[in-house]
Amino acid sequence: MISCNNKPIEPFELSIADYNYSIAYSVLYKLSSEKLTITFRGELENEKDSVLYSTTELPKNKIRQLSNINIDSLNVMYSNNCIEDGDIKSFRFTKKGKSKSVSLQNYYHSELSPAIEIINGIVPEKFKMYYDKAELIKEMEDCGEFQIIKSWEEYNTEK
Repeated sequence: MISCNNKPIEPFELSIADYNYSIAYSVLYKLSSEKLTITFRGELENEKDSVLYSTTELPKNKIRQLSNINIDSLNVMYSNNCIEDGDIKSFRFTKKGKSKSVSLQNYYHSELSPAIEIINGIVPEKFKMYYDKAELIKEMEDCGEFQIIKSWEEYNTEK
């Protein structure tokens, strides 16, 4: 009998850009089936990007869970309409030569949000993304109004 855990992990790359527009920077978390790298990206002129952290020590069972995400089933934007505090996580998922960009704005997504939990479980405290699953879910339940955009073409025609 062959265990699911012995199957090779399907190669993928998931990038999460965590933006803070108020102080002009973003941090890019790049996770693949092999490696996690965190890069500081200064948004000001002449500011250089710098690698903050990198590791190949990854929890294989959780990485396998992410590699199983069907990118065709993802929409391009999920937003909680009741909160506009600038907390935006931009995901770019690449698998089998296909890429999809997804924006989460104060929104808990059952497939993508666990990537933040996985990354936060790997990195030192100072590199963790701000993320409070219980608070996100509570705010979504309290609000009940969401904007989910299937494609940017659809979004641009709604304006």
